[in-house]
Amino acid sequence: MSNKTRWLVIGGAAVVGVGLLSAQQTGALWTQSQTVDAGTIHSGVLDLSVGGNGLNSYPFTALAGANLMPGGYAQAPVKVYNSGNVLMKYRLLNGSQSNPAVPLDLTASIVPNEAACPATGSPAGATQLYSGPLIGAQFAERTVQPGATEVLCLRGTIGAAAAHSQSTTATFTFSAQSR
Repeated sequence: MSNKTRWLVIGGAAVVGVGLLSAQQTGALWTQSQTVDAGTIHSGVLDLSVGGNGLNSYPFTALAGANLMPGGYAQAPVKVYNSGNVLMKYRLLNGSQSNPAVPLDLTASIVPNEAACPATGSPAGATQLYSGPLIGAQFAERTVQPGATEVLCLRGTIGAAAAHSQSTTATFTFSAQSR
C-alpha cells in the first residue's frame, strides 16, 4: 500500500471516528412562545407636589408643637397636588422620627379642604386612612386626577411613655406613580 493511500485511510478513519463519537451525544433545543394582547402605553408628566400648585418641596412646620404633654397633639392639613398631566397614584410609604424617646401616634385622614382640618378638635368630614404609631406608618394607594388636589389631615399625638424635655422630628416618605 502506498503512503498516499495509507494517509487517506487514516484520515477517513479519523473522520468516521469523530462522526461516531458525535452521534452518541444528544442535543435538543426547546422554544416556547406566548402571544400577548397589545397593551397601551401612556405618556405624560407625573409630578407630586405638597403644599400648593407646582411646589416640589414643602417645609411642613405646621405639625410642630411646643410644650406638649403626653396625650397632647398637633394637627395640620397637607395638600397633595397632582401638578402633572396624567392620573397620579400616591401613598404614604413610611413615617419615621428622629427621636423615638418621644413616641408619636399618627392619625392620617382625607378631608374636603384645609379648613376641615383645624389646629384643635376633630377634622370635619374626615375619612381615616391610618391610625397607629408614626414610625412605620403607611396607607393604601390614593388616586388624584391631573390638576386636582387632595387634602390630608395629619395629627401627631404624644404617647404616654414620652420622656420629659425631649423633642423629635417626624419625616414622611411618599411615593407617586402613574398608570
